[in-house]
Amino acid sequence: MKFDLTLQANFWNTSPSILVKLDNKIIKEFNSFVDKQKTTISVEVNAEDSEHQLVIERQNKSIKDTVLNDSKIIKDSTINIEDVVIDNISIEPLLDKAFFYPQYPEPWLSQQKQIGKDPPIKYDYCRILHHNGEWKLNFTSPIHVWFFQNITLEI
Repeated sequence: MKFDLTLQANFWNTSPSILVKLDNKIIKEFNSFVDKQKTTISVEVNAEDSEHQLVIERQNKSIKDTVLNDSKIIKDSTINIEDVVIDNISIEPLLDKAFFYPQYPEPWLSQQKQIGKDPPIKYDYCRILHHNGEWKLNFTSPIHVWFFQNITLEI
């Protein structure tokens, strides 16, 4: 199974880092993004036709990567998931089926809870990774069958 992930990192400080996992196994590590430039990360793995989970895990973002002025973000570090191609089939229309599970930074998380705000445990319809955390997409292979079964549900 071949994966081509097109991502765009937007940052001002240091390049974001990601791990790409398939079924809880790391298949690629990447931390050489160029600011505001799309990057395609390719990896090929042996995988049987069955249910799978693709994970893009954002790592190593620190509170220093986000700059605030009057409680407004003026500089940040994000990763946009532009496209995922599996076995030469773009599944871009179905990327919103994934969920993002953020790992909120401290002391921000504690501050939010003190003022009575509980940030979401997960986000759906999320293609921009603002926080460290895991973007998870469940799919089955062969991919073309899963794609056509799910694209018709979206129409």
